[in-house]
Amino acid sequence: MKRKAMLSAVVCLVVGISVASNDSEKLSIKSNFIEIDEVTLCKTPSAQIANPTLTSYFKGLFSTENWPARWTCGDWSQTEGWLYISSDISIFLAYLSISIMLLWFIRKIELGKVKWLISLFGTFILLCGFTHLIDVVLFWEPMYRFSGFTKLLTGVVSLTTATVLGFVIPKALEYKSPEVLQAEIDERKKIQNQFELFVKYSPGAVAMLDNDLNFIIVNEGWIEDYTLEESSILDKNYFDVFPDSTKDLEWVKNIRKVLEGESIKADFDTYEGKNGTEYLRWQLRPWYDANDQIGGVIIFTELITEEVLIQKKLKEMNERFSEISNMANIGTWEVDLEQSRCYWSETIYKIHEEEIGKLIRLEDGINYYHPDHRDLITNAIEEAISTKKSWDLELKIITAKDTEKWVRAIGRAIYENGEAKKLQGLFQDIDIKKRYELDVKESKKELEEIVSQRTIDLKTANEELESFSYSVSHDLRAPLRAINGFSEALIEDYSKEIPDEASKYLNRIAANASKMGGLIDDLLEFSRMNRKKVNHQELNLVAMINQVVDDIFPESKSILEVGDLPTISGDQMMLTQVFTNLISNAIKYSSKEENPQVVLSSIEEKDSVVISVKDNGAGFNMDYYDKLFQVFQRLHTESEFEGTGVGLALCSKIMKSHDGEIWAESEQGKGATFFLRFKKI
Repeated sequence: MKRKAMLSAVVCLVVGISVASNDSEKLSIKSNFIEIDEVTLCKTPSAQIANPTLTSYFKGLFSTENWPARWTCGDWSQTEGWLYISSDISIFLAYLSISIMLLWFIRKIELGKVKWLISLFGTFILLCGFTHLIDVVLFWEPMYRFSGFTKLLTGVVSLTTATVLGFVIPKALEYKSPEVLQAEIDERKKIQNQFELFVKYSPGAVAMLDNDLNFIIVNEGWIEDYTLEESSILDKNYFDVFPDSTKDLEWVKNIRKVLEGESIKADFDTYEGKNGTEYLRWQLRPWYDANDQIGGVIIFTELITEEVLIQKKLKEMNERFSEISNMANIGTWEVDLEQSRCYWSETIYKIHEEEIGKLIRLEDGINYYHPDHRDLITNAIEEAISTKKSWDLELKIITAKDTEKWVRAIGRAIYENGEAKKLQGLFQDIDIKKRYELDVKESKKELEEIVSQRTIDLKTANEELESFSYSVSHDLRAPLRAINGFSEALIEDYSKEIPDEASKYLNRIAANASKMGGLIDDLLEFSRMNRKKVNHQELNLVAMINQVVDDIFPESKSILEVGDLPTISGDQMMLTQVFTNLISNAIKYSSKEENPQVVLSSIEEKDSVVISVKDNGAGFNMDYYDKLFQVFQRLHTESEFEGTGVGLALCSKIMKSHDGEIWAESEQGKGATFFLRFKKI
């Protein structure tokens, strides 16, 4: 075995020496040692080399005794050898430069979690280049064992890199391109524009102020009602624009309350405007920023001066009509058809502003009527004579002094022996009453037009609000789902690589995204409640509440006590929502007690029944009771008890739609009791 290996080495040495000889000599030598004693050129038979152990393998990692150098193995010309060497060196230098550039790149730019991936890729590139460098070294030093180990290491790193890329590339494809991000920014701007349009074209006057009471947005109604210019008030302080408001201490106090979270309104109020005393109804509400902090105040006002003045006018006219009704100005008249002569009472002469006792013929009496009504009275007289039909008409006359008056003319024909001999009747001055009625009719028409227009405006505003709510909810849900999904993906896929602090932040992001989704759902449910129709039916409260407990709170049965509850009339879906919210709150706020307890009972009153939901939990301070049923108002912090602040407001709205009532009693630290009043069936 050793002899054959030695012979092989000698042959390779001869070949190495023959490289320097002429071509004919090389061909001659080559032909003589292609196969000697069944030993292949430059290859020691594997059967003749003992398989090394793992320890001996790594100890002899740089061993060169079992192989010849490449220059001495094969028929290398200088051109072929150096071409091979220079190619490998070029490849090595290229791979090395790529690795150096990647190292410089990751040192210069903050890449976060992507840094390790680029480092792995750089290692793979460097090892690939290193295999080519070793191929160059093999021309002089036959370190084939080290070369094999390096290629094995390169293969492992290469496969690892390919595997990692197989997982990372699909994730990378999910990252949004600059175009997509720009599209989202444009969509957010669109939503903002929609909100500004909603404010600008809302009925009445609307102004949005920040926490410092500087104007942010105002609509056209605000500009028109207060005769201002939009450019003159935006970014300016409310009290600088309306300096007289500082004198109204109650108004200033109300604004401060709103900045603390209250909502205040008045259905009738006055203020001194540029055109004198103006009448209005108003609302003050807080608005909240993305951090659920009060961002400022929204003011809604609606001038009702025109409506108030119309109502005053109607009241005055009603009073005048009442006085006139007590002293009815009615006269009697008679016409002799044979002589065509009229006999009037004194009152009728006064109504016509004519000289008392003046001879009036039938034609003269008809000529006092307004040209537009002359045919009416003539036809009425002719019909009464021919058919015995009486008349009762409201007509206009022109008096002797050219005064137009409204009168009520009542008459009939008097027959003798089947022939009409006379006309008799009553005549009443109804000018004031008629003009009042016409004024009322006109005012009513104007008021109906105003109400109709306001109704159209309100319907349009509600449609825009519904569209806006859907757009906001849809557009808010998409980024929330993305935030939640990416947060969970990062936690799930990279939990080992992510620091504990970063993992905690991601969990908080996901939790807040879920909370925001729930808040959007609650807000939409609250806004839709106004449009839902109550479907009344008889409800067995015990069965309904037991179903709610079985479906939603099965683990809390041990702390729930349901008494003997009556049958009521109501919408099952809506009232299920009410009892679900109240029972959920009772369980939640008593959860920290050692022995939590929730009791449902009822009390019968004369015309109603009262259902109570009582717990022994945290309770609340009754000083803040007025906030209890308002949207987004919470009497406990998020760290104490989670919630959106919409549930009780929704319960209040549902009870109002059932002509019912909801209220609460509590003492902080001693539980709370919520009461629901329903009409008896």
